[in-house]
Amino acid sequence: MRQFSVLVVLVGFAALSAFGLATTRTVAQEASPMAGMVGMPAGAVGLMPRVLARIEPATAPGQELQLVRVDVAPGATVAPHTHPGTIALCLESGSFDFGIVEGTATVTRAATAATPEAAEQLADAETVLAPGDCVTFDASHTVHTLRNTGGPAVIWQAQLYTVGEPPTTFLGTPTP
Repeated sequence: MRQFSVLVVLVGFAALSAFGLATTRTVAQEASPMAGMVGMPAGAVGLMPRVLARIEPATAPGQELQLVRVDVAPGATVAPHTHPGTIALCLESGSFDFGIVEGTATVTRAATAATPEAAEQLADAETVLAPGDCVTFDASHTVHTLRNTGGPAVIWQAQLYTVGEPPTTFLGTPTP
């Protein structure tokens, strides 16, 4: 049920952004790179992020809310890094290893016919995310990584970032 709720919120956000109902500054983009990034930096290999909608909500001054689709190639790696805000992400397809180096995240596993939806805290550990799994965390205080040892994957992310800050701060380079 939580997965359905997250999907409804993301679809609602996309619809509001597309029609410009949420604020006077709304941008919808097709296949555009993330704001502030020209190509992927050395700390990220094998990702193709596309900002699908962006808005500066009147209810969160100084913040920018983005809906981003990220295509994750086989062999992709992302070095330890942070972001200037909060992230809620859900895996649409594929799988990959998501690691927390410092801080915490909440992982909500997708419900199946055999198991109910379950949330778990992740701290100083790595876990494999599967389709329908979601992760929420304060990305400004949580150093995290990604490693894809399998096939292609697709991530949907809602990002609430501080306006004018670099979208990603890398603390190292990825290891293959």
